Amino acid sequence: MSDQPSNFTMDQFGVLSDLLTTGYKGAGNTLEDLVREMLKPMLRDWLDHNLPPIVERMVAKEIARLARTKKP
Repeated sequence: MSDQPSNFTMDQFGVLSDLLTTGYKGAGNTLEDLVREMLKPMLRDWLDHNLPPIVERMVAKEIARLARTKKP
């Protein structure tokens, strides 16, 4: 292989290596990132609505369990 194609090939492997190790400009604009951003407000609303009753139920269950096992 002559010098010009060899250098070009090595440069392209360098670009690929940089891409794999440091990412690329605009990497935050992947489909996964966009979906994640879209889901954040929906997840926040779901947690605001559903988490307090879940926690309340779990705490009551744990208190009942402790009350049954802690006898003087």
